[in-house]
Order: sequence, then structure tokens, then C-alpha cells
Amino acid sequence: MAIGRALLAIGLCTPVALSNEDVGYHRLFETANEEFDNLCVPSKGKVVPKYLQGGSFVIGSVGQQEMGDRHFVGFGDAFGKYTRFTVEDGQVCATYRMLRTGFYNNSVKAGTIDSGVLFYETEPARQCPRLNPLCDILAPNDNTFVNTFMHDGQLLSLTDSPIMITMDPVSLNVTGTIKWKDSGIELVTQGKFPVSGSAHPEWNKKYNEVIEFVGNENFLTGETDVVIYGMSKDHKESRKKYGATVPMKSSPYMHSYGVTDNYTILPRMPVVFSMPNPFNKGASMASSFKDISLTEPSEENGFFVVPMDGGDVIKKFLPVEEKLYYTHTINSFEVPEKNEVVIDLTTFGSNPFSSDLKTKDYLNKSMRDSCYNDDVPCIILAKRFHIPLGDGDVRSELISDPTTRLDFTKMNYKYHGEKHCFYWGVEWFGDKKSMAFMSIVKYDLCGGHDVVATKRSWHKDNWYPSEPHMINNPDKDAAEDDGVIAFIALEGASEQTYFITVNASTMEEISTSGPYPPVAFTTHAEWFENMVPPRFSDTIVV
Repeated sequence: MAIGRALLAIGLCTPVALSNEDVGYHRLFETANEEFDNLCVPSKGKVVPKYLQGGSFVIGSVGQQEMGDRHFVGFGDAFGKYTRFTVEDGQVCATYRMLRTGFYNNSVKAGTIDSGVLFYETEPARQCPRLNPLCDILAPNDNTFVNTFMHDGQLLSLTDSPIMITMDPVSLNVTGTIKWKDSGIELVTQGKFPVSGSAHPEWNKKYNEVIEFVGNENFLTGETDVVIYGMSKDHKESRKKYGATVPMKSSPYMHSYGVTDNYTILPRMPVVFSMPNPFNKGASMASSFKDISLTEPSEENGFFVVPMDGGDVIKKFLPVEEKLYYTHTINSFEVPEKNEVVIDLTTFGSNPFSSDLKTKDYLNKSMRDSCYNDDVPCIILAKRFHIPLGDGDVRSELISDPTTRLDFTKMNYKYHGEKHCFYWGVEWFGDKKSMAFMSIVKYDLCGGHDVVATKRSWHKDNWYPSEPHMINNPDKDAAEDDGVIAFIALEGASEQTYFITVNASTMEEISTSGPYPPVAFTTHAEWFENMVPPRFSDTIVV
């Protein structure tokens, strides 16, 4: 399903000639549908910390851009794929698997891209049969390769919809769609239908639950109820409601959100999201994200702070001139002495889902780079929002370099829901001119110093890294930035992919494993300990 992948995955396979500045960059946007099991490649570099042994780096990506006579046009519509890189004895073993969902299987059977809701219509366009005008809405819509988490021994893959597919963690094969056996909880509100969720479930330490939400919309009025729920091993087949149902005047789009011990923080963009008219075949999902015209502070531009125990929902509006456009949550935490909660978000200067998100524009170097100097540039900034739980207004501060683009952020999960000092992410425009100048960067938010001046980075010319993951040193007294940053990167010259680890503190490279066949544009990465049975000794020599 295309919902929620507008900025996270890319379609279309036609390569474009690029200058020497961006060697191999086009390979991120082409079909990369190779599949295999446990392709093991020796690691080169220093000794990897022992706590990485047996761990797996799992990441979704664009897999296949066309089928039969049709190809995808927009971001997020291509057939998805998952890759896993498992650290073993002196080597890293990779498994690549196409996501054989209902959408993919139906397309294979049809010999072309089959029915389903897409961000942009294919070329050439599809048509629903006259006797089945709702074919796209009624299709499986399960192409959910944005993010993963483990539940009841299964790997769950999801996007910004209520649909979650189940995968075998060893083979990465799709095993089905999760079916909840909810009872006695109001997850689907009367007269409304579940249309949205989030690709970024958050962990709540206090309740020991994975927290997610479902948005239930009245298709006639647009009014939507947001219901927060938890998932855990204590109730494997059902979901547990937390907090009050949150009514909203219009259907929101919340790709991510914040969770602390006692609160869920829902950031509300001044955007209405609604499904396109199924009888209008020319309507795209991209047209479903509509800006809300604001003349005064409104609940459609700000934050809903929802107490987990069911207390009154706290609403905080932002000024009309400060529109809350965002994609990802870095972290959130409570500050009891100030009676506030804090949430760190990656923010945009305009609606990130309403612009032209067709792949051809990102393959065109002059077009993608020109946005750096536009009136509303394509820079993404990390901001910290201080939200009072009592009287007072929301305050915000910049916590990233204002001259570059930053997203796909990660922090030390040991500090999730608590005050943190460090975070890592992917940076574009590091040379102040090219989107393809990509780096993995580290920011230090503590110590009263200039966060830009103390920024550290990993960068190689014409290497294009994925979202990183911070694997913390498990020692009790380890510092917050004591650990390893793991990611994959496409080397442009060879058009091959490598698995890379760097020191989380110094950002110096530790090891490189590869080459592997190319992985195209990636979505979100997770790290799982002992995801697959160990096959080698406990000693790592890299």
C-alpha cells in the first residue's frame, strides 16, 4: 500500500546519465530483485565488539519497479523487498527476499501490475473492470515494506495503515496478515472505519508494550477517532487499549509519534488525509494530502498529549505561522520539574506529501539539486518541541545543521522515552550543493555547546548510505554513545552494496563487509539480537 511511503521508497527503473559527481546514484532507483539465502562475505577492518555476534540488521527497500507492460511512477509504489545482514564469525551473511504479498502474487498471476491503491497511477494506467469499480480499494494493499518489529516470534512488516503482514524471521518469507482477536475494547469506533496507522510503533517501558494507533474515519464527515493500543507477549492475539479515544475534526496523517512512560504524543500536521474517490480512476493517493488553511491557532496544527492511564487529553496549538510539517520522531521524554513533555521531530518547511514525488524528478540531477535553493528548500531540520502539560505555549528549538537535509534518525534505544544526549541520522547536501552528497552524522545535544560545531560524520564520495541503527554496548555502566552504528551503503562506482559498522562515539569506521548485490533505495532499519540460529563459534575475528 502506498500510504506513508511518499518519502521512504522510490519507483521507476529508467536509468539517467549522471555526472561524475554522483557516480552510481541512479542505481538506488532501479530494480534490484535478486534473492538468495546466507551469502557470507568476510569482514575487513578492526575487531567488531562481541555483542554484535549473532545480531541481524534488517531493512526494507524498493525491489522491483515494473512487471509486464507497466512500471511504477511514484515513490513507495514499487514491489517491496527485505534484506537481512547477520554478523557471524569473521563474516556477515546476507539474505535477500522479495516481499511476496497478495499484491505481488496477484500481479505475477496477472502478468502485470495488478489492482491496489498507489501513490501515483502506473504507466500505462490500469483500469478496474466495470463490474468491479472498487478493485483498487478491495485489493490486498499489503505492500508494507516500511518498517519491522518482532511479535510472538514473527517479524511484522507495516506501513501507515492498519495492515500488518507476518514474516518468518529466518527465511523472510511472507506467512500471512496478522488477524487480531480483539474483544471488549473500542478499537473501531461506531460508524467509522479504520483507515490509518503508523509505520513507527513505539516502545513503552512502564507498561512493557509496543504502542500503536488506529485512525477510524467517518467517510461522510471526515471526522476521525484515534485509538491508541498496545501489543505484547502477555496478550499475543489481541490488542489492549490505552488512554482516551482522541476525536479529531478531520482525518490526520501521523507517520510517527512519541511515547513516554505516561503519555503518547500525537503531532498533528495541518493536513487532511482522505482516501481518493475510488470511482475516479485518475485520482492519485498523492492528491489525498491536502493542506488546511489556517487563520488562527487550531487543533489541526499542534499536539495531542494522551495520558496512558485514561486522563484528559491535553491539546496544544502552534501559531499559524509555525506549521507542523514532519516525518520522523527521534525521541520523546518527560521533564517533571518543568511539568512538560519533549518530542524531537524531523521537520519540513512545507507539506512533504503534497509535492511532486515522482521518481523521474529524483533521477534528474539538476532538478533534485535545485531544490536546495528554492524559496521553500528541500532541507529537513530536526527540532525539539517543549510541550507544557499545564498552562503555557509550546516552545521549539533547532537541534540540527540548518544548511543540510537530515532524516532517518536513530538514537540509543536504551534511552528511549528518557532524556537523551545523542542521535544519529542520514544527511544530504553535505557539500551544500548536491543531494547525493550523503553522510551518516552524529549530533550531541548536551554540554551547552554548538550542536553544529560538534557534529561528527562518516562520509565517502559516491557512497550512498541507508538509515543507520545504533547498537548500544550492553554493559551497565556504558556511556550513551558507547556502541556501534550499523548501516548498508551502495558504492556508486561498483554499484554494489556493503555492510558497514562505525564507532558510535568517534564515527570512525570499524569494519566493512561486501560486496553484495545492490540494494536499491531503502526504508527503515532495525537490529535484532539472535534472530537466526547461530552457525559458527562465539569468537569474532574481523
